Amino acid sequence: MGDWAKKDNVLIERVDGLLSVAPVRRKNMFGSSAWFLESNDMTFAGVWGGAIMVRVGAERTSILIESGLAEPFDPMGGKPMREYVLLNSERIAEDDTLLQWLDEASEFAGALPPK
Repeated sequence: MGDWAKKDNVLIERVDGLLSVAPVRRKNMFGSSAWFLESNDMTFAGVWGGAIMVRVGAERTSILIESGLAEPFDPMGGKPMREYVLLNSERIAEDDTLLQWLDEASEFAGALPPK
């Protein structure tokens, strides 16, 4: 099993602020926090150390990883989650950019059937 990333409370609070009016809820996941849509209870984003993982679908994930814009999200070590990518702190430095990623991820997850 991979090592859990250290919890970044500042980043968690930042995401909470950006999502404060969105119909989402935060839960503990992978030793940190993840956000779930209230509409279908699907995870769409989470904090992993100083980075953000977003759920954008397998095809978009491949494109982002191949282009170098994101890394695979592999919390367990050796088995990346195929619909998620990890965006480092440089990619999410600006709130507008982070919010665009959160919007894209929530749109993708919102189209999935409820759990």
